[in-house]
Amino acid sequence: MDYWLLLLTLSAILTGWMIGRWDPFTKNSASKSTGIFSDSYVKGLNYLLSNDSNKAIGIFTELIEVNSDTIEIHITLGNLFRSKGEVERAIKVHQNLLARPNLSKKQRNMAIAELANDYLKAGLLDRAEKLFKEMIQLKSDDLVAYRRLLDLYITEKSWHEAIGCAQILYDRGETDAAIIYSQCLCEVAENAMAQGKNKVARESLAKAIEVDQNCVRATLLLIKLHLDANSIPAAQKLFKRLIKSKPEYMGLYIEPAKKIYLRGKESSAYQNFLQQQYLDHPSTRLAMALLEYYVDQNQVEKARLFLSDVLKSSPSFESFEFAFRFLRSDPDHLSETWESLSSFLKMMHSKKIEFTCSQCGYESHVIEWNCPSCKSWASMKPI
Repeated sequence: MDYWLLLLTLSAILTGWMIGRWDPFTKNSASKSTGIFSDSYVKGLNYLLSNDSNKAIGIFTELIEVNSDTIEIHITLGNLFRSKGEVERAIKVHQNLLARPNLSKKQRNMAIAELANDYLKAGLLDRAEKLFKEMIQLKSDDLVAYRRLLDLYITEKSWHEAIGCAQILYDRGETDAAIIYSQCLCEVAENAMAQGKNKVARESLAKAIEVDQNCVRATLLLIKLHLDANSIPAAQKLFKRLIKSKPEYMGLYIEPAKKIYLRGKESSAYQNFLQQQYLDHPSTRLAMALLEYYVDQNQVEKARLFLSDVLKSSPSFESFEFAFRFLRSDPDHLSETWESLSSFLKMMHSKKIEFTCSQCGYESHVIEWNCPSCKSWASMKPI
């Protein structure tokens, strides 16, 4: 049973409770209406409990027509339509609700929020934006409205508007608001850099780092600005702080490191940097950068020895591609590389996922007639 179906069930149970509390000494017409309402309620609840949501929707639609005061069920019905992809019907339900003159303030705010979500699901972003702004003016779940508006502006790539929403959420201490706020500022900075507006870019990036001191993206962009302005010391200062605070992104630091050290005529420092980082955080990217550096510096023997180590300890498609380029004029070493490649490809094939369990998603490179994870029989299917 999905989320909105559960809500509808709870609402229906609440309605049943209200029926049970109905005064039996009211007028006969009211008693008759209540009997009809009760019968429909029981039938609709049975459909819900048997997971027949389509018939339940039909029953509760009729039920609302009998008793128009059950606003919460009306709202939940619209939400159920939306969750099933019937957005036009959800919009109609919630629009009809808003047209009623007797809604309480709370009920009206609920209807506005759900209609805004309908519009968002339907891709009617302008209408959704208008309603979310109305929610903010009404001070009704304004934090929710700001979150929805933020998602909407990010979808539209309206970064300045997104920054406005993100800043409000950040100021109110919302979870993850700092990360989203700083990333939106980075988007503005990148657009400004593309247009040559470096001052705007610097201001945005400074704010991004103020909001999120560990923002890797903002620091890399600021390093780029310093390099473009040939401010090597400033770039190097930021760079050293970055590799100390966020070493896990080392693959992204190779290109700025190369520019910082080689422009500063510190070739040996760049080599030392690559060697030390490879020892501390070995990766294919660092290995390839070091190999390319050895070749550029005409350190052929160093390149050959290091390449041999890489192919034995951590082979990759990139390292083999480099090997065939580098050794094409050296048949003896090329023959060894072919043998290493053959072993590598066999190893990769042994790890290849060829079957997956249709019941639990367990993956295997061989057929397992009894799934080791969920114990289902004959549930493994070829990919």
